[in-house]
Amino acid sequence: MWLSFLRYCILIFGVLTVIRWVLRKKWGSVDKTNEIKSKGKIVLITGANTGIGKATALEFAKRDANIILACRDLEKAREAVVWIRQKTTLGQLICMQLDLSSLQSVRNFCKEFRSKYDRLDILINNAGLMVPTYSYDRQKTADGHEVHFGVNHLGHFLLTNLLLEPLKASAPSRVVTLSSMAHSWGTIDFDDLNCEKTKIKGTLLINPLYSNSKLANALFSKELSKRLQGTGIRTYALCPGMVMTDFGRNMKGPMIWVLSIISPIIQFLLKSPKEGAATVLYCSLSKNLINESGEMYQNCGKWDPNSRIQLKDEDAKRLWEESAKLVGL
Repeated sequence: MWLSFLRYCILIFGVLTVIRWVLRKKWGSVDKTNEIKSKGKIVLITGANTGIGKATALEFAKRDANIILACRDLEKAREAVVWIRQKTTLGQLICMQLDLSSLQSVRNFCKEFRSKYDRLDILINNAGLMVPTYSYDRQKTADGHEVHFGVNHLGHFLLTNLLLEPLKASAPSRVVTLSSMAHSWGTIDFDDLNCEKTKIKGTLLINPLYSNSKLANALFSKELSKRLQGTGIRTYALCPGMVMTDFGRNMKGPMIWVLSIISPIIQFLLKSPKEGAATVLYCSLSKNLINESGEMYQNCGKWDPNSRIQLKDEDAKRLWEESAKLVGL
């Protein structure tokens, strides 16, 4: 009996190993020989204390850049710095407080940033949250906006707009915004942007309002590119793929146990944070993208989002106009 069980375990392990090898080939990797020089560049990463953001900060530190870790929790940001310093002594690491759920916090952050820096080479809009459907209770931001739309979209929308001058001063510069393949399940209801009337009918884990916010990210990057033509600022949106991060931090009850049980298998099939950061680095540094802007990327290559859902110019323009009103621009 035990021998048969052992054989099954070995077989399953072998199959998972082969699947992961195939997936890694598909995911692509960073080509350091085809990157713009990042030594000394000022790189701002939101949510750099965990997951993809922390992995991205590490990679930029290895390239001797000056990294601003813009995080809501400064203590966790400092812990991330300690973690990075255990792996490299290169680069400068500066922690600054930024709470994307508060528009006033965004304004305070930008005021402080501009008092210290007159340029910004790369802005990476990475931070985000997703409250699972089963535990979602119409949470709001400090300004009364639906929490996914407010944090994932409006916070970054205001942040980017308030940092355009230092980005222009560093041209050619880049704005990289993390969207998701979940954007294809999203919708933008301009009569209900705060999702007061929206019925929550998502899967057990993927909240449809998260999908809406990721669609907003994609549309934002598209419209931003149009508005920045001639400034030397390039914009890129990307899907990092399915990444094994602290996704379960907002989970409660039995789902925590379920996730812990299936976690060993999931780790074989999902990207590590470092692998998830590869496309972020590609969009931030690849020489291949010098003449591109407003596109979407996945697995270190261009991705046509219209194969899943059409990103309409008129929707991008209207979302920009409505977002500007909501944040007071």
